[in-house]
Amino acid sequence: MISLVFSWFIRIFATMKSKWILLILVLFAMTACTADHEAMRQRLKYVSDCNRADTVFTERWLPTVDSLVSYFDHHGSANDRMMAHYVQGRVYHDMGEAPRALECYQRAAEQADTTRTDCDLYTLYAVYGQMATLFHRQYLPDDEMQAQEMAERIAWKDRDTLNALKAFELRIRPYYLNGEKDSMLFVAKKAREKYLTAGYRKEAAQVVYISLNICLDRQNVSEARQWLGIYEQESGNFDEDGNLIKGGMFYYDKGRYLLQIGQIDSAKLYFEKTLAKGLPEAGYKGLLSVYEQKKKPDSIAKYAKLFAAANDSNFMHVNQQQVEQVRASYNYRKHVKEAQRLKEANTLRGWLLCLGLLTLLVLLFLLLWVRAKARERKRRLQELHRIHEELQAKYVLLTEDYEQKLEEMKRQQEQATDSDDSQSLSQKMEALSFAIRKANIKKEEIAMNTAHIQESAAFRRLQDDPTIARNDEGIWAEVEAVIIETYPGFTDRLRLLLPKMSGKEWQVSLLLKAQLTHQLIAEIICETQGGESNIRRRLSKKLFPSETPSSSKFDDFIGSL
Repeated sequence: MISLVFSWFIRIFATMKSKWILLILVLFAMTACTADHEAMRQRLKYVSDCNRADTVFTERWLPTVDSLVSYFDHHGSANDRMMAHYVQGRVYHDMGEAPRALECYQRAAEQADTTRTDCDLYTLYAVYGQMATLFHRQYLPDDEMQAQEMAERIAWKDRDTLNALKAFELRIRPYYLNGEKDSMLFVAKKAREKYLTAGYRKEAAQVVYISLNICLDRQNVSEARQWLGIYEQESGNFDEDGNLIKGGMFYYDKGRYLLQIGQIDSAKLYFEKTLAKGLPEAGYKGLLSVYEQKKKPDSIAKYAKLFAAANDSNFMHVNQQQVEQVRASYNYRKHVKEAQRLKEANTLRGWLLCLGLLTLLVLLFLLLWVRAKARERKRRLQELHRIHEELQAKYVLLTEDYEQKLEEMKRQQEQATDSDDSQSLSQKMEALSFAIRKANIKKEEIAMNTAHIQESAAFRRLQDDPTIARNDEGIWAEVEAVIIETYPGFTDRLRLLLPKMSGKEWQVSLLLKAQLTHQLIAEIICETQGGESNIRRRLSKKLFPSETPSSSKFDDFIGSL
């Protein structure tokens, strides 16, 4: 059945024109790509939804998020790329791979295009928030502070006032790691003011807990009473009977406050509530303080032992946590150094590659320049060879003409009967022979002079680069000097015959005397060949005003001058 369907499709395609087949293939490819892209978008949305639902990611999620990163690094929008790297970081985060998670978060932040109006600022805020959490767990307060500041800035840009204020409040944590209680107190009070201004009374009440704790440590009872009342009445952390909904440390702090104002029995009640909430160290420490004030040695001894045991247990737990945090911090810094080393190595490799390419380009340029010079010299030699061949051909023609006339004169001499005619023919023959020899000598002299001129430094520069005369006016002084050296008096006679010549007319005259081709002359004076021919025709008109102007007539004049 499948083979029949396949053969049916083959027959249909065979009957269709090629352009329709191509159109169908293009449409099919576009449909397949669109479907694949939509499938990847749905997969990314699913992982994102799982993250928002507080799913604890495990190693089995890695192939999924890795494929998302690999795909969206080359497809989709900046928001897609940011989300893909972010969920990849969340997977590594839940797996305990802090360095890898931070690297993913950094890459996610780099993908965001905050200049666009559709930038997913909410996800970018979450990225910096997760980075701050990891930095806090690894005892990196400076990095945590930078992440919180970026989170706050992004939230304000997104007009998310609540998250911006929460990011500002969380600046307390890096100050806590540094033991800067004054800064913690300042941030807590400032955050409360901001919450109240924005209308968030519940959050404003919850943030005073930090201020309460610091005031109790400093035994500032009056200020502690103020914060205690606000927290109990407005934080929303208590039920209708005044019992704490979650946590238990507030009972310990309330007991500390009651103990500081002398209500020992009430304090004892709250320390016992602390024990009931599963906080033995704080509860036993509070009860020990109670019996120390009551001065009951047996109870002091009892709760001292219980507090010591709870403290040892908690110390071991905290110490283990600190060891893990220090190890994580070391691993992260080691990871950062390794990434920096790889980046520097890649940068060096890039510079070396650029240097190699530049060197290759310079060598290629030099090779092309040398070859161009060689071709130009070859062309110039070919031109000199052509001129030499033309002169040689003219010499042959003159020689043949001389021999013909000599034969004619001999024949006439033989036919002459009287001595006067014979003598006249002999004289004419000798004069013609002398004229021909003189002409040949003149031709050879012109050929030698032409070769001398064209081999001079100035004319070699002009032939190598005809455009040089446009930028270097001094070249014409060199050209004139070479012409004067080769043909003394030429320029004086030319100025005498043509006193009112323009600059280009003078230049054309000098170059014609050097036997340069009309094409090369036109290039040197920056004219077309037609323009150069008009200049020679105009000069011919000046020389022979009564005759029809001709460029070739002016060429002959320059050659004879």
